[in-house]
Formats: sequence, C-alpha cells, structure tokens
Amino acid sequence: MAKTMKTILVLLLAFPFLVAVAVGEHCPGVRSLPVEAACQEACGTRLMYDMCMDTLHEDEDLGKLGFGPDPPQPHSVEVTAYAVLAAQRARESFAATVDAASGLLKGSLNRDERAKYDACLVEYGYADFSMARVANDMLPGCRFAGLAEEYMKGLIPLESCRDRLMRLEASPLYAMNLVDRNKELLAYSLGQLLGI
Repeated sequence: MAKTMKTILVLLLAFPFLVAVAVGEHCPGVRSLPVEAACQEACGTRLMYDMCMDTLHEDEDLGKLGFGPDPPQPHSVEVTAYAVLAAQRARESFAATVDAASGLLKGSLNRDERAKYDACLVEYGYADFSMARVANDMLPGCRFAGLAEEYMKGLIPLESCRDRLMRLEASPLYAMNLVDRNKELLAYSLGQLLGI
C-alpha cells in the first residue's frame, strides 16, 4: 500500500511536466498564440505589424524550431518560437547589409565614406553577436534573464551606424540600416511577450 501511494505521489508531482511535454511546451510557463495575436500584442504600429506578419508567416520554419504544439495546432505556437524566428530574420537582414557595405568598400569611395562604412561593419559585428546569442543560446535555452539587455546591445550599434550614415550624402546603406533597426526592434518586441 505504501509503495502504491509513493508511486501515485511521484506521478502527481510529475504530471505537470508530463502535460507540458505532451503539448509540446518548450519553455515552461510561456504561452502559445496565433501569429496574428502575437503580432498585434507585440506591435504598436501598422508598419511593425505588417513586418511581423511577413516575418512569422512561414509555418515550416516555426515547425523546425521545435516549439510547435503536439499534436499540431497550426494557429497557435509558443511565443518563444516567434522570438527565435524574428531574431534569425534580423540576422539575415544584417548579413545582407554587411554584404552590401563590403561591396561598396571594393569600389571608389572618398576617405570619409570608407571610414564610416568600415566603422559600420564593426558595429554590425557587435549587433550580430548579440542577436546570435539571443537566437542560438538564450531563447532556445529558456534563459530570459538579461534578454532585454542583450536586445539593446544589438540595437545600439545599429543606431550608431545609422548616425554615421546620416552624415553621408545619399548613402545606399541608409535604407538597409533602417530595415535592420526595425527588424531588431521587432525581435525585441516579440521577446517582450516572454515577460522580459
């Protein structure tokens, strides 16, 4: 009898964990939302909402992240998956800007342009390092302490680059940097749904 009670007690204590595994929960206590609801909650402007919907619409990418519910419920995904995907998309955007800047540096630039593009490449390295830490370490590991600060560490270098580009006459990188900054802000906004 005592052995049976012990077994029941162990099962009762393990039940919340077993339920979490059964529904595909990755980070305990994090809610699941449809894409539209996550974007509405995270975004304060139509521009950001549209960017959010474009970023998160690829269901197959969300499924690959391992955050999807089991059995599949295509309209509801753990918010952590949205934050990971947004961080990955921001990094892809950063890489495109770095490629463009590297291409410009191979051309004929005056000294001021060259110095500013070189500095931007360094700043993009810092931004990408922070977003890589967010996307590949902190979010997948459900480590949310310090997450807001890490997002800011990614944003500040982008804004520093923007300030440099604004001082150039019609830099083709300015618009790309603005998109990168918005993608970083979107990633941060989705991260805030985790309670950071």
